[in-house]
Amino acid sequence: MSFKTLLPLLALAGTGFGWQHKTEAAVRDALKSNEFSLVACHDASKALEQHWSTVEETIPTALSVDCSASPALCADLDVASFPAIRLYRQDGTKHHFRGPRKASEITAFVRRMLRPAVTPLDKKSVASFRDDDVVVMIAHMAESETNLRERFTDLAERYRDRHAFGLTTIDEAPGRIGCYNNADGAYHMTSELDEVDAMEKLLRKCASQLVPRLTRRNEAEHLSTGKSLAYFFSKNEENLDAWTSAIKPLARKYHQYITFVTVDLGEYPEMPALFGLSADASEGFAVQNPAVGLAFPFKGEEITVEAVDQLIIDISEGNADAWQVGSPAAEEEIQEEVSPQADEPESPEESEEKTTETGETGEKKVEAHDEL
Repeated sequence: MSFKTLLPLLALAGTGFGWQHKTEAAVRDALKSNEFSLVACHDASKALEQHWSTVEETIPTALSVDCSASPALCADLDVASFPAIRLYRQDGTKHHFRGPRKASEITAFVRRMLRPAVTPLDKKSVASFRDDDVVVMIAHMAESETNLRERFTDLAERYRDRHAFGLTTIDEAPGRIGCYNNADGAYHMTSELDEVDAMEKLLRKCASQLVPRLTRRNEAEHLSTGKSLAYFFSKNEENLDAWTSAIKPLARKYHQYITFVTVDLGEYPEMPALFGLSADASEGFAVQNPAVGLAFPFKGEEITVEAVDQLIIDISEGNADAWQVGSPAAEEEIQEEVSPQADEPESPEESEEKTTETGETGEKKVEAHDEL
């Protein structure tokens, strides 16, 4: 049975142009009768709508329902917060989708969940399987290495929603594991598998993206690495993908000190203002040092790789203005200021006091500039 025929996708989403919602009864019937169902729950989602139309082109059996019109259905599915995307099997088991809410990620998730957690491979199929996903881990193990095989299967069960896992049998021990990061053209291999967490360490290293997409699931991890973060913000998916490809050489250059990430403003609309950019910006760039709570927003006219490289150089040389993360935007500060009356000139003491404050602020700025 083909992928398109096998899997009906169900998106529970907010009303909006382009959605073709089904009734609650139709959705309940699909959950009972179909072998697999992908359910994306929303009370309102303009962000998912543009991607869902692409999903429908790939999978003609895609369905959607408005959760605000069918709250009982969402309650029965145990959806406590929006958005939530899950793959339900007919036996009642479910798998959560935690990746970026874009068509390519959703369909890749479904493809992974439809195949075995560990795909058996022979010598011929290994070559094609290693290109089957963004991150592909292949174990080469002898029949006698039962413990290693069990550990590898356990790892695959836990991460099958994100990566692909294959197993090929070799004649003699010791076994080895190879891992391919096809997005960045990287390969990692080890035969030192005695430590309990050796396989997971290898997977974590292999799956680490040079320019990852910031998500609710990985944001804490990126903020705790000790590195600065370089954010590219955009509402346009094509621009985010194009930037990911363009910035990779610079990301390699600074990888020891800075992690470059892309941010979908549909998921994080509040972030530009936190880093000193316009609150209604449709695109932007900023460098943040989480350790000291400072950001360096890009103020140039056009965001280019060369301009970003120059900004990083300026920061390291103390020639860029720092922004306290979370401070109100400049326009908000102006509105809050109370102007002195025209007939009430400032006293010399007040003028001197303001000058002193400005001087202190200037000293703090200079001190902050070398914090990358």
